Amino acid sequence: MTVRDEECGQVIVFTLLSMTLLLGFLALAIDVGILFRAKRNAQIAADAAAVAGALDYKYNSSVSSAQTAGAAAASANGVTNGTGGAVVAINIPPKYGNYAGFDGFVEAVVTQPNSTFFMGMLSGKTSTTVGSRAVAGSGSGAGCIWTLARSGSDVSLTGSGALTASMCKIYDDSSASNALKLTGSGSISALSIGVAGNYSETGSGSINPTPVTGMAPAANPLNLTPPAIPTGTCSSNCNPSFSGSTNNSIGPGTYTSISNSGSGTLTLTPGNYIINGNLSNTGSGSLILGAGNYTISGNFTTTGSGSLTLGSGEYIVGGNLGLTGSGALTGTSVSFYTEGGSTITGSGSEDLTAPTSGPYNGVLIYQPPGDTQAVSLTGSGSAIIQGIVYAPGAAMTLTGSGSMTVSLDIIVDSLSLTGSGSITDTNYAVVTNPNSVLGKLAMVE
Repeated sequence: MTVRDEECGQVIVFTLLSMTLLLGFLALAIDVGILFRAKRNAQIAADAAAVAGALDYKYNSSVSSAQTAGAAAASANGVTNGTGGAVVAINIPPKYGNYAGFDGFVEAVVTQPNSTFFMGMLSGKTSTTVGSRAVAGSGSGAGCIWTLARSGSDVSLTGSGALTASMCKIYDDSSASNALKLTGSGSISALSIGVAGNYSETGSGSINPTPVTGMAPAANPLNLTPPAIPTGTCSSNCNPSFSGSTNNSIGPGTYTSISNSGSGTLTLTPGNYIINGNLSNTGSGSLILGAGNYTISGNFTTTGSGSLTLGSGEYIVGGNLGLTGSGALTGTSVSFYTEGGSTITGSGSEDLTAPTSGPYNGVLIYQPPGDTQAVSLTGSGSAIIQGIVYAPGAAMTLTGSGSMTVSLDIIVDSLSLTGSGSITDTNYAVVTNPNSVLGKLAMVE
């Protein structure tokens, strides 16, 4: 083989050319790594700004105060508005994304120029702007009534009654011309009223303040996960039924049905119960349910004149919840999950309060979004009713007799107010239980 002198050193040439290319890729990788780090730092600043702004807005309901708090949080995390070309924008409500225009949410948009080293040598681009965005909030803001149907009359009041929600806001998502409808001599008043469509007044009643029309529909402020539903099989004493005047008690376990139709008191001692049918109290005797969790596959009804005492716990009802007796109704730290309709219409005293801890913190009534069966809640002047009514697919009727004060957050498809009584509603998630699932802040984008 003939060795040609001119081929000597070609490996060195190829090596040098390859090294130039490899060094270029290395330089690009270094610059990209630096920009990724800058992007991560900007995201940290945006997250902190959104959470700080949302927390401030939740308690102060002041846009300027929340913007100041958000900008301060971004600065504490390395990005100060106006310094080194950085821009920190706190938007209330958000301007972009899925929560654009939704009250109760705060958006932070952070941009900051960052120097490049090797890319400047190759392309002349010595700086690149990186940006990040975050949205935080509870969705509750100062709201206490959300009606989510996009058509028809979402909020209607008939008769001479009054709804007063001076501490919170009403959101009406219907685009109809009578989305909010007042008929008669009654009144609706709130901190503010927003309507996607328009409102109508017939009669001598009043709406205060004047609703803001044409708003973007408000978001459903909650996204609850249905509870796990335990199951069991009864082996003995499956259908205890009491009809006499003797007081009786039974213990925790699995039953097919339980009924009390006499004048004696029936006590279910504390513990967990699975009832694969109905639980009913229809006589003049009282029903006392000890603290624990109750799974009732059928209906849970009380229609008699006896009192009903509910121990603290979770009540899962696969059928209808119908607490309509004339006796006293008492339940502290109780939560009802029902896959049917919910009716609480007692003529006696009522004292119902939601739990203040656990996965359903603050939830009094929970019907899943696919459950369209109606919710009806009637109280008297002495009623104490506190918690969140979450039935986004259902129509709700709220009726009061006399002057009734409740602490409720209502999230339903539509709301009808009837009767001649006055109902005063405070903001449950902000005033009574700021740690509830509705008041809890979360990063949503």
